[in-house]
Amino acid sequence: MTGGVDLWDDNPTTVDLLGLATVVDAVVGALHAPGLDPVTVGLHGPWGAGKSSALHLLRQKLSGTPGYLVIHLDPWEFDDQFDVRGTVVAEVLQEIVATYAYSHDGVQKLWTRIRDSRVAAAVARGVIFSDTDKLIERLTPAASKDSHGMAGFRDEFTTLLDDLADLRRIVVLIDDLDRCLPDAVTATLEAIKLFLSVPKMSFVLAADKEMVRSSIAASLDASGRGDLFAERYLEKIVQVPFSLPQMSSADAETYIALLLCAQQCSDTGHYDSLVAHAQRRRSQGQAPPLADLDRLPYKPDAGIFALANRFATGLSAQSASSPRSIKRFLNQFRLRQQIAAGQGIRLEPSVIAKLMLLEDSLYGDFQVLVKLADEGRSSLLAAWQDWATGNADERPEGVSEESRAWAAAAPDIRNEPIGNYLSLAASLGGLTASATLSQEQLDWVAALMGESEVHRRRAQELVSGRPSGEQRAMVRVILSRARGNGKPEYLVESLVYLAAKTSELVHDIAEGLWSIRDVMDPTSGYEIAMSTTDEIRLLAQRLAGDTELDPMVRRAIESAASG
Repeated sequence: MTGGVDLWDDNPTTVDLLGLATVVDAVVGALHAPGLDPVTVGLHGPWGAGKSSALHLLRQKLSGTPGYLVIHLDPWEFDDQFDVRGTVVAEVLQEIVATYAYSHDGVQKLWTRIRDSRVAAAVARGVIFSDTDKLIERLTPAASKDSHGMAGFRDEFTTLLDDLADLRRIVVLIDDLDRCLPDAVTATLEAIKLFLSVPKMSFVLAADKEMVRSSIAASLDASGRGDLFAERYLEKIVQVPFSLPQMSSADAETYIALLLCAQQCSDTGHYDSLVAHAQRRRSQGQAPPLADLDRLPYKPDAGIFALANRFATGLSAQSASSPRSIKRFLNQFRLRQQIAAGQGIRLEPSVIAKLMLLEDSLYGDFQVLVKLADEGRSSLLAAWQDWATGNADERPEGVSEESRAWAAAAPDIRNEPIGNYLSLAASLGGLTASATLSQEQLDWVAALMGESEVHRRRAQELVSGRPSGEQRAMVRVILSRARGNGKPEYLVESLVYLAAKTSELVHDIAEGLWSIRDVMDPTSGYEIAMSTTDEIRLLAQRLAGDTELDPMVRRAIESAASG
């Protein structure tokens, strides 16, 4: 956590709050297996799933193993260099020399090969050398002594490791590969391939498999073998793949409770006992992990469990999909509490939590609530709750069927003074909407709003194939950025497309488009009127009847409808 407001950082941790021990133990078993030497283990998971934390736990577990040298590499830190492969190889060699204080002619030969490789890479990229004599000196000896350059590296490296009798395994942990540029991803994998027939060498590759596969395909597109070759190439590199388990609602509830407990419990030792208790129950197959707590020195209060349950069951699929997304949501919750208090808004945490869950998971319904005056809002909330709890048959106008569980859940907010908070939340929406998106999703959002038709169409296809929770999160970001976008017709086109492809989004998109009607241009109106989705066509009629709307937009809608 950080100072000031109690927030959770996004750094990898060796405190296992996620139950990663099972996967880490399986990876350790693969690394210890005598029949897997050398080996590359894949540790796969999507953005924010805990891959870096799993690597830290793995490093901690292996650190006391006799004869094991564990090396941590992050290619993302040097993917702007002209020879990423040479840098990866050099990092491994440097660790060996530093750890074993090794001095041998073979080491010098290996360094020479790496330097020659880097010079060749620099020349290939047009790097200018000011000292031509030194360039000739670097190239000529290697050509005269060994025409194979890096090709002979593997044999000499094998000899070097054979000389280290005490060394049983070198385990190279590679993190953040899926954050690298495509060429750097391929270069790193080529470096791994260089070691794949060298005994004692092991790699653990923590990355989003699909991102890595896409990077390989992009790097090889010119060959015409992109997608097919990328899949086969990755299968050759990674012999033993493991996937981090997908977070269930129960997992999310335990994780959130432990995060909240870290703030409530002032004694680090007592908190560590709670975490160890949860780990022990997990390892014994006992559920839930946070049960049977009476003998512990610290026991969370009922409020923490209630809030954790509310968040875990109410978060959208996108926000509850990964530990990172959950932390980001909780940080937004803490910041909202602080900002609200600073503006004199006094609401119970559970009330703010309920409103944030509506904003996160059902943004169209949240917008309906925001746009009403206090009196109309209270009436809507009363009717909404009566319908949700079965005391009324008719669903209130403007709210979605999916909102039933939210409206029925505690606390009852019908008589809460939430007007000022909703105004605050609406003003902050543009700042917080993108907090749970990955970089890939943010890139898709940019393409969906962009002028390039090729990129926009491609993004529409990709996004429409994602789970509805992910799509909803991206729709929110698009709507939050609409007023700062100079050409709304592109984002409107994309939203109309997504509404036609994903029925769960139609209500949110219709309400969202209505909320940005004041920035629409005639092309935007035409796109809406030409939609094949019933609710979007009804929106077109609604817009056409809005006398405050730009007359040119209304005329475009009427023209499309009559044509």
